Amino acid sequence: MSDKFEIPEGPDREAESGTETQNETTGESSPERDDGTRGNTGPDPTGEVAIRDRSVPSQPPSLGESEVGHVLGSQQIRIGRTEYTVEAYITTDRREDVRVGDYVRVPYPSSDQSLFAAIDALRYEPYTDLDDTSDTHNRIVKGQRFNESEFVLVAELEPIATMAATDDDTASGTKYDRGIVNRIPKPDAVVTLAEDEAYLREGLNIPHSGVFCGHLAVGGEKKTVGGDPLPYYLSNHGSIRDGSGGYDVEDGEPAIWRHLLVAGTTGKGKTHFTKNLLRQFIGGKRYPVTETEHKELGTVLLDPANEYWEMMHDNPKLDDETAKKYQNELGLNVGGLGDDLRVFVPQVENTNPPATDKKTPFSVPFSVVADRPQLLMPYKPTPVTRGALEDCLTAYFDEFDRVETSDGDTRPLLEHNEDGHTPTYKEFIAFLERNSDEESALRQEANIGSGTWSAIMRRVKRDEFAAVFDGDANRLDEVASQMFRPGQVTVIPTRHLSQANEDLVVLSILSYVIQNKLKNHNVDPNVSETPLLVGIDEAHNYLSSPSGNDLRGQFIVERAREAVKQGRKDQLGLMMITQNPEDIDGDILKQTNTNVFLGLREEVVEKVPSVPSEYTSDIPKFGKGQAAVKAPDVEAVEVIGLDTCLTQHGDR
Repeated sequence: MSDKFEIPEGPDREAESGTETQNETTGESSPERDDGTRGNTGPDPTGEVAIRDRSVPSQPPSLGESEVGHVLGSQQIRIGRTEYTVEAYITTDRREDVRVGDYVRVPYPSSDQSLFAAIDALRYEPYTDLDDTSDTHNRIVKGQRFNESEFVLVAELEPIATMAATDDDTASGTKYDRGIVNRIPKPDAVVTLAEDEAYLREGLNIPHSGVFCGHLAVGGEKKTVGGDPLPYYLSNHGSIRDGSGGYDVEDGEPAIWRHLLVAGTTGKGKTHFTKNLLRQFIGGKRYPVTETEHKELGTVLLDPANEYWEMMHDNPKLDDETAKKYQNELGLNVGGLGDDLRVFVPQVENTNPPATDKKTPFSVPFSVVADRPQLLMPYKPTPVTRGALEDCLTAYFDEFDRVETSDGDTRPLLEHNEDGHTPTYKEFIAFLERNSDEESALRQEANIGSGTWSAIMRRVKRDEFAAVFDGDANRLDEVASQMFRPGQVTVIPTRHLSQANEDLVVLSILSYVIQNKLKNHNVDPNVSETPLLVGIDEAHNYLSSPSGNDLRGQFIVERAREAVKQGRKDQLGLMMITQNPEDIDGDILKQTNTNVFLGLREEVVEKVPSVPSEYTSDIPKFGKGQAAVKAPDVEAVEVIGLDTCLTQHGDR
């Protein structure tokens, strides 16, 4: 037996992939058929339909610039309502040009329609039956260099949409209509990379304009069209001045009213990414508050890490040339916010204010408890104790003036009572102590026994209540007109507070904003009449599913659940920033329609149902600034954020 082994050459399919091949014997051409496939079929001399002989030219014809192969007819092709099988042969000279996640188009026969699909997987198949689990194969590869052409590269396609070119072509190119996948591609149909911007945007349903989120990417590399990266936008439909003093209201819904989640492990660029995203929401766009009144977005950021106040400054690392490029080519808002950003610091007993630039102190007034008694209940009391405590609060706040408002309703001003006392935490404790006797009118009317009274006093006498309520600064309701303003970013740092104090401050502010948005009477107009985006860093600390013993947590989460359900109606958006998205309440996550997932640990990804299934294995491997984004009504995609932060970041 000879020691020499030879592998028969596989079919050179790429030689058939040009627009025309020529029979070397007859000189006849085999043009591409109008059904998007290739071949040389026709009637034979006997009148029967036959497949003509084909010959392969010595040199394969050149492929179209975007053509990468054809649909495999030797495998099953199936399009169903829930399952599909579409595979493509990738020609040898295009193997290095395709990756998992690339987008392709496959024409349908005799129409202007095509299948838009993503490459879901790539695999090699041998041309021959000789596999690599034999001694024969081992001797071959040792005796000669490995030849990749001995294998076929097959791409498994995931159908996304059916695309049809419209008649209203514009100077910028063809327009497309997007439809459901209900047609099957033909065997041998040409497969090309989708590299037309209009086609990609319509296929993925990405807005052509809006809030810049990053550049479309595949496998960590930016997707380019004509050599330029493709910007990815979040919808931001609002109103624009029409030149005559009125407004044109754009059709569609802003992504902010359907809420945002930005999740990423420390070191993956979460704050950098968020600052750039937030920067684009500021300036210019307005939202209709009434038929005649349109206001810019007001943004409130709860900042436990003391990072977002930096957004008032330019980034010294961003050179003028790059800044102009971002502005001119991408239309980005670049640079610090200046006076459009204000820092409000909660004044809490025995704490030093954080190191920020210009700041305004404010205090959390005890009056916020009037409509929110749960703020005094971090631990769930018995029904009897809870009812008795609420009776005590009602009796106390009833001592203060009420005034008729313009709508004929009444709301507590909570400024002072007839003795000149303001409603403060210390005065409330004094009120209880004045009524501590079992025969007092308060205890008699509310039927509060000794055991219940002792439980009330234990609950209301807490260090964080004394430290947080009624600090030496203007009250929250007194500075509301400065904090909740259209076109302004308000940053509230809390890093200088202990955990218990921080929890009370943040939950008091959240409840104040959400309830003034949800209610339709006795409201603060500065909150209710301003379109607001509330950003919550470390959101898992405040919006996690509460334990059965945490009445205050239950109250906040229940209000947040209501808020996310009717964000559009109330013009309130929540932006949750976290490294632990799995801890955020499930009902809130279900209503959060824009999700940005930067790099996360594998065990975290497995616990978050809103992670797009096609990216579950990729997200733990993401580099800095790389993210999977799922926006309302848009296909989940990968994006790469800007290398540079558009405002100051990390340069304290």
